[in-house]
Amino acid sequence: MAKKLTETEMKEQKCRKHIDNFLSALNFHDNDPETTIKIMRRKLHEIEQKQSAAAVVLKKPPTIRKIIIKFGGSKTSAVQDRLPPIVLHKRPHSETLVAGNHDIEKDSKTLICKRRKKNNNVDSANVMDFIRSMGGSEADLVIEKRLTSSDVTSNHGRLLIPVLKVKNPGFLNVDEKMKLGNREDISVWVFDPEKRRSTLNLAKWRMSNEYYVLKTNWNDVVKANGLKEGMVIRVLSFRVHQKLCFALVRVA
Repeated sequence: MAKKLTETEMKEQKCRKHIDNFLSALNFHDNDPETTIKIMRRKLHEIEQKQSAAAVVLKKPPTIRKIIIKFGGSKTSAVQDRLPPIVLHKRPHSETLVAGNHDIEKDSKTLICKRRKKNNNVDSANVMDFIRSMGGSEADLVIEKRLTSSDVTSNHGRLLIPVLKVKNPGFLNVDEKMKLGNREDISVWVFDPEKRRSTLNLAKWRMSNEYYVLKTNWNDVVKANGLKEGMVIRVLSFRVHQKLCFALVRVA
């Protein structure tokens, strides 16, 4: 009856079997040591060649990448080797870090701003050409303003221009300043973004602060151009045969 092997003996037997298989794969010859040595030297030489080829590949200069970590608006940069570009964002009111290859949100905002700036420059240039075609004087910026609710609601029917925020206080002549100071209205021409002309009245109101006010037919300008609260417009002043005129340019 065969003797039952212990667990240790079974492990040793399995180990010997693995060794025999390994030596057999190397063409090990127990009765011919010289042949075995030659075979093992050849195997070692093949291994060295593979390692040398791998070392040549690894000598390629590493690509320098940068990691940008943003926390609440502040930014920390760290240069790393052989790493893809990664941007980490910490979202407001969140502990989750989101990684990506590009700062997509920032790039999108930058692109939108560049396009908007380019469009504004084109619009301004078109307005200047239009003014010159009418024989108008050089235009000056009066104000750039984000429209408020009261600027576009029909029950108010006027555009408020704070005097303290006017970029070019000299857009009025002496006679016009005197009339406004005496609470008289001045008839002016207003050209909308589509270059349509409307006749409005310019007044000066004294409330908590002083305001220039474009009124009378302002509601028609709002309706024709779809002006809404939050839109940004520029008001330019110029003269055609000494008559005071304004041009409206949509910014955003």
